[in-house]
Order: sequence, then structure tokens, then C-alpha cells
Amino acid sequence: MKNYEECIRACDEAITIARSGPYDYVKLSKAIARKANALLQLEKFDESIEAYNLAMLENNDHGIKMALINA
Repeated sequence: MKNYEECIRACDEAITIARSGPYDYVKLSKAIARKANALLQLEKFDESIEAYNLAMLENNDHGIKMALINA
């Protein structure tokens, strides 16, 4: 749909909810990675790389690692 701004807002909301209590690291990592992908599509490269690194801290996932390398 290419509505990246809305995607970023939704991911920020999900991240806030996930951090408000005991949370699943994998789901939090996926939300951060989706935000990073949306930032990448908006050509906000520095913010995207920062978000991918944060996602990697939450869950060392191979798919996120590959997305970071390609960013």
C-alpha cells in the first residue's frame, strides 16, 4: 500500500505497548524491523540503520541481519 508514515506510527504504537509490561522479544523485534523497513523506503537511511540495530539487540534474527546488510 506504500503508506509508510502510517506504518511507522503503527509500529511506534506497538513498540510502546510491548515495552509497557512483560513482552515477547521476538514480536518487539519484528515491530522495530518493520519500522526500519518503512524508514528505509522513505530514504531515511540513518534512522533505518539505527532501528535495524535496535531490532537486532532485541532478537538476533537472520532475516533482520540480512535486511541491515542490504540497507
